[in-house]
Amino acid sequence: MKIDINYIARVEGESSLKLKIEEGKLKELRLNIWEPPRFFEGFLVGRKFDEVPDIVARICGICPVSHMTTAIRAMENAFGLTPSTEVKRIRKILALSQILSSHLAHLYVLVLPDFFRLNSVVEMLPHFEKDIKRFLRLKEAANSITALFGGRALHPVSMVVGGFTKVPLKADIEKAVKELESLHGDALETLKMVSELKCPALENNAEFVALKGKGEYAINEGMISSTKGLNIKEHEYASYFIEDEVPYSNAKRTIIKDRGSLMAGALSRINLGFDNLLPDAKKASETVGLKGGTNPFLNNLAQAVEIVHALQECAALLRGLSLKDYFADFKVREGSGSALTEAPRGMLYHYYEIDRRGVITKANIVTPTAHNFLNLEESLKKLVTENIDKPEDELILMCEMLVRAYDPCFSCSVH
Repeated sequence: MKIDINYIARVEGESSLKLKIEEGKLKELRLNIWEPPRFFEGFLVGRKFDEVPDIVARICGICPVSHMTTAIRAMENAFGLTPSTEVKRIRKILALSQILSSHLAHLYVLVLPDFFRLNSVVEMLPHFEKDIKRFLRLKEAANSITALFGGRALHPVSMVVGGFTKVPLKADIEKAVKELESLHGDALETLKMVSELKCPALENNAEFVALKGKGEYAINEGMISSTKGLNIKEHEYASYFIEDEVPYSNAKRTIIKDRGSLMAGALSRINLGFDNLLPDAKKASETVGLKGGTNPFLNNLAQAVEIVHALQECAALLRGLSLKDYFADFKVREGSGSALTEAPRGMLYHYYEIDRRGVITKANIVTPTAHNFLNLEESLKKLVTENIDKPEDELILMCEMLVRAYDPCFSCSVH
């Protein structure tokens, strides 16, 4: 028997899944990411360093802040520039606002319809008005924070190497803090809603990998850590992680050298950084029974926990801003630099080589979906094998739900 899911709906980008089952056993499974290649790494070569943030933002319309921040940090490392504490704080605010926005869209629009056997969020509208209104309130607040510091919610314009070209007025920041604080109940309701969704049982033996910080929930910097003992600095990334290709997909797959596949994303961050969640988020997570886990379907619940955390940390960071030292002068020099951040979907890597004129001579980008690709295939094989006797339509739905639980961005993966 062959099962062809020719188009996996409600994910970012284009992909298909092909299964071959013989005599009650899975013989072949292929996740084909057939989104056309986009060659960002190629056409960045020859461009000036200050063009890079705006260009890489176009890799993704959902996580432009992550691509911009990671690229900027990589080039600052190449130039030997350490940004101010204020710049780091604002960058984390922007990153948290994007995590909020991305997680909300994923959970409410992409994931939720599955659990009510609906095809889209449009079909939910007549019966889930309260939930949709909650989603819109939270999404609008997240977008407004991105726009407050970025100049606009999509593809910000004020983020540059060295810091920011401008910052908002104190009164606008105070207004934003009040709005975020008023939505704490909505964030908790979102977590409650997701915790009540019944997910299939599935164990994942992968190595969970994420950035880990000292005393803070790591987003824009930290040690590369894993549940199996990895603990390295970001500039050591290329010594431990490698990409390979498969003939049936346009996306590369990343593995840890001599160790195998990995899983990145919200569940990995919870597994490694649970103790660094803010108290309310940690308490809420414990209330719904999540301190970590190996079931990839729990990535949805981990995202809901991060919504509670991100909303509160955004407000706390906003209250602590001085609105000073938001840009630092620097000297362009020849060199190379890399950086890692936690994008909404997981660990994101950028690497650049720059000549003395500030022109890019080499670029490499590894996205969260590339980090997750092999493990997603392995999880799909395990899911199908353990549910091989289920009706075909139910098996197809379970596979699609698992793909969506990983929250892939196939557009990013073929950058």
